[in-house]
Amino acid sequence: MEPDSREYVGRLKKSVLNDIQRANNFYTSKVEPVLRKRHQIYEADREYYKKRFAVTAKQSDFVSFDFWSVVQWAIPLIMNSFFGSDEAVVIVGRNEEDVPRAEVLKALINFQLMTQNKGFLLLWDWFSDAFQYNLGAIKIWWERIEDWQDEQLEYVGMDRLMMIEQDQWCKIEYVEGPDFFGMYNVAYRVGRLKSNKPVIEPIRVTDLRWSPEARNLDEANFVAHRQTVTADHLRRQARQGIYDAEAVERAIENSDGSSIVYNSFDRELNDEIDQLPNDEDTARSLFELYECYVKLDINGDGLLEDALISVVGDELIRVTENPFGRVPIFTISPVRDPFKVMADVSLNEIVGEVQTIKTALMRQLLINTANVNNIRWFINPNGVDLKDLDEGRQYVKTKANDPKLTVMPFPQASLAPWTMNLFEYLEGALEQWTGRTRYNQGTDSSSLNKTATGISLLQQASAQRIDYIIRVFAETGVGEALRFLVELNQRYIDQPQVVRLQNTMLQISPDDLKGEFDIDVNTEIGVGKRQQTIQNLQLYLGTLAPAGMQIGAVTPGEWAKAAQKLLREMGIRDPQSYVLDPELVKQQFFMQLMQQQMLQAQEAAKQGEQRQRDNQRQDAQLRMQQEDHAMNMIERARQNANG
Repeated sequence: MEPDSREYVGRLKKSVLNDIQRANNFYTSKVEPVLRKRHQIYEADREYYKKRFAVTAKQSDFVSFDFWSVVQWAIPLIMNSFFGSDEAVVIVGRNEEDVPRAEVLKALINFQLMTQNKGFLLLWDWFSDAFQYNLGAIKIWWERIEDWQDEQLEYVGMDRLMMIEQDQWCKIEYVEGPDFFGMYNVAYRVGRLKSNKPVIEPIRVTDLRWSPEARNLDEANFVAHRQTVTADHLRRQARQGIYDAEAVERAIENSDGSSIVYNSFDRELNDEIDQLPNDEDTARSLFELYECYVKLDINGDGLLEDALISVVGDELIRVTENPFGRVPIFTISPVRDPFKVMADVSLNEIVGEVQTIKTALMRQLLINTANVNNIRWFINPNGVDLKDLDEGRQYVKTKANDPKLTVMPFPQASLAPWTMNLFEYLEGALEQWTGRTRYNQGTDSSSLNKTATGISLLQQASAQRIDYIIRVFAETGVGEALRFLVELNQRYIDQPQVVRLQNTMLQISPDDLKGEFDIDVNTEIGVGKRQQTIQNLQLYLGTLAPAGMQIGAVTPGEWAKAAQKLLREMGIRDPQSYVLDPELVKQQFFMQLMQQQMLQAQEAAKQGEQRQRDNQRQDAQLRMQQEDHAMNMIERARQNANG
């Protein structure tokens, strides 16, 4: 996809710049106002509510943080689902020989995510943006950095020279020789792989651009990541061969300094963003870089090709085929719209309505309470000594015989009796819409929350909403990102990798990553389901397993397996430290059973031999008795015959 003519470059530049302008216009007119409002509601911006309630704002600036509290309640539950004992998304081998490789790949990706990319903070920001703006985004790309050093050797034999020439990490610069003894002088460069890993970076929604007609980023003809970079960054990337060096220099020269134009929402997010460095170091100059993933008919064959084009100003500093074959940006939304990238309705708008009403009511309530506690008075200045009043003296002189004719309290309306009922209604609506309930006090305080069963029902009902969001995240952005990481590792890992897994060093070779793998969503994951699983396992271990052991239906191996699963559900990541391996327990059980059977058989054999000896002894005694009896009979017969 190399440009071969000025006409080609001109047509390509025109298409891309038009796409950027069109996407920026769509962002400014449609997307940015929605993001601004959602951000103001999330932070309960006082200036926002000052415009909404101009009259009460003069006396109170109270704001309600309902949406912020909903987000802070939901994110820990979602994080626990993805980082807890059971993963919401898992890698499984498609064939039998791929099953052990799936475990190795899972360990590698876990190392890359958690250790090399600070996965916990990354996902926290990703989920936070998803709730705040109803659109969170991350970008995944592969970083490969090679470090090359110059080396020189003298008096090198032919064998060593051949070894250097055949080494892929050696590049010969020049060779001198051979001399009289057949030796060479060689200068070469020695390289090493400094970095070879996936990079996962969060993308601010304010820096994401897409074509207006797109239903999702995968189908969009144009998607761009807007970045703020320095001249130093552009030149370093050009030296590595990523950007066109001449185009980079033209972009820097044409800008006449920093070329950043911030929009109003950028300034609201950071009011110091316009404070550009005032120095003579041009390497620190800032530039607006658009990394564009476009579908264009590059070669005029009537078919769209996936291209990766980087733009600074009016210069195309990189034009290449998209190596990923897709947009490597992954988005999640708690409330999805199948027809738009960013839905018009979100939790922000839903909770924001309640937050706005509560803010208005609380301001009125505070103003009313303040007026009641700090009563205003009508005073006749001709009938009282104003100096005594101003100085707060205990005794105030009055000219009137009746002070009531001089001072009268300002009439104050009392609080409407249905005000607190309205607050309770709003809390109930908020719980129903978001799933965040008050566990110690349900919407019907006289029924459900009086019993353990009722509290359990309230918890299950509140967990349904958050479980749905977890499933949506797992099926969309998180699952797609994990599948993409599998593809990247299989494509770019060409040397053994050493990862640390639970204090164990694991070496992974490229052959370990071969195979076919699927990304499965764990349908049993969820906030309420985990608690229910813990209760069921406790019932099994305490009641069912012991009864099953008595009749031989359960072995200690099944008990150990259930005990380890219970510990994992409770958040213990190394259950093998507390319960032996179930297979080992089962083997030990059967070995003990076999030993018992052998001992019983030996004991039975010994008892049989003893019984046989006893029978033989009894038979011998009986024969002796019979012989004695016969001898006695013969003796008596002889005596009778003689007598």
